[in-house]
Amino acid sequence: MPIMRKWLLIIVLAIGAFADVRAQFDAHFTHYWEMLSFYNPAASGSTKKMNIYAAYSNQFTGFENNPKSMLLNVDAPIPFVKGDHNLGIGVINDAIGLFTNQHLYLNYAYGFKLFKGRMVVGAQLGLVNSSFDGSDIILGGDSNDPAFPSGKVNGNTFDVGAGIFYQHKYFYAGISGLHLNSPLILLGEKNEIQIDPFYNFTAGGNIPIKNTLITIQPYLQVMTDFVSWRTDITAKGTYKYNDKLFFGGITYSPSTSVTVFLGAEMLNITLSYGYEIFTSGIGVKNGNHDIFLGYKLNLDMFKKERNKHNSIRVLQ
Repeated sequence: MPIMRKWLLIIVLAIGAFADVRAQFDAHFTHYWEMLSFYNPAASGSTKKMNIYAAYSNQFTGFENNPKSMLLNVDAPIPFVKGDHNLGIGVINDAIGLFTNQHLYLNYAYGFKLFKGRMVVGAQLGLVNSSFDGSDIILGGDSNDPAFPSGKVNGNTFDVGAGIFYQHKYFYAGISGLHLNSPLILLGEKNEIQIDPFYNFTAGGNIPIKNTLITIQPYLQVMTDFVSWRTDITAKGTYKYNDKLFFGGITYSPSTSVTVFLGAEMLNITLSYGYEIFTSGIGVKNGNHDIFLGYKLNLDMFKKERNKHNSIRVLQ
């Protein structure tokens, strides 16, 4: 029957999407260079301000039950504490077919001077929750197939991560590992999902154009579980006018996609939109829509700023 085939297809796509995205990779966002502390706990507090950001990704637009991801993160140095101590907290919600997954995490990072920069080590403690809603599945013949729960089932468990991050005036680089304990989530009595460790390398720099208000900022991100790989190579151009910053650029992901993005920063607020076009022939109109919104709050508002350089993420 058409209805049965429809739901079986949704089940297959949902399980496949869950295996690809959650078992191998965490959610991918277009504006990864703005979200360093999400991918690497050691990057928490790297702006030396309270860094608040949210991101939304609507993936494979036009397909039924397409993946959607929402993220909220706050990180900052710990005030009134001697030494370079930083905290971060965040939550992400992924809806992928019939699955819904949440990850709540707490980051801690400690920094110290190294050479002419700053070296940071970080750790993450998190709680992962996953649920599957099979209440609307129509299986046909054997409606009691234990492989497909007839109602909503969920489970949760703890996970851990760690990372290192090096920050210099002209560049940064970091590497991290998340879900290092390979968390096992039990869904009901007969189903389970294991999340594979996920590794991330990221780097960025700044190339000022002499005697202009324009800079070029290259970024690189590599995501892997050592079975599958994704590489993002980004070229971002910025233009500063008075106290306003306008930017745009392109990201190339070999064998995957091309992404274009535009945004602006003013009054410590950053807003940007990106659209990812897959090169696999899926179609231009079925790409990913990404929105990023960030706000940076100066924690030393009552003292004259001694350093006028920008954050490592803006790198002007």
